[in-house]
Amino acid sequence: MFSRYLLLISVLALSACQNQALVELDYQPEQNFQALQSWQWAEPAVEFLPKSAEVRSDLDAERVRNAISQQLLQQGLPQSNQAPLQVRAWLITEQQQQRSQVMQNDYWGSVWGPSLRVDITYTTQKLQIDMLDSRTQKLIWRGSDSWVLPAQRTNPQTREAKIRAYVQRILQHFPPQ
Repeated sequence: MFSRYLLLISVLALSACQNQALVELDYQPEQNFQALQSWQWAEPAVEFLPKSAEVRSDLDAERVRNAISQQLLQQGLPQSNQAPLQVRAWLITEQQQQRSQVMQNDYWGSVWGPSLRVDITYTTQKLQIDMLDSRTQKLIWRGSDSWVLPAQRTNPQTREAKIRAYVQRILQHFPPQ
């Protein structure tokens, strides 16, 4: 019975850590981001990794494009065909595995009793947004965040809301201060 509680606590701790993930950021400090007044899409605008048909979704690509466009416009960056800034997004799907070891013993028994190993496999998805200098095609800013995908597909409204929320979390750090 104790091992079940310990396993439950481990799983809850794992999920709590996942919800507190920080946005990863990197940028060129010497870049004058204040001079960038508009943006355009790089080609391709949204890419998927791994490059397989089961991961690629034109619907998700459109959701990402719409969310980024709206968020950048809200931040005062209009889209333009001759902009100095290009934007590309990546949706990266990966299998993750976590191994936990739980000691099995009774209430008064030895703590050196047999142990139980539990392997938890889950799928994560990372949204990465790259900003490139249109003239040199060099990366000048990158932001990303990841989440655990649910075991079952979610409805379109839920997927769109999640993508919008992650785009907002990432782009709130652009331009860097």
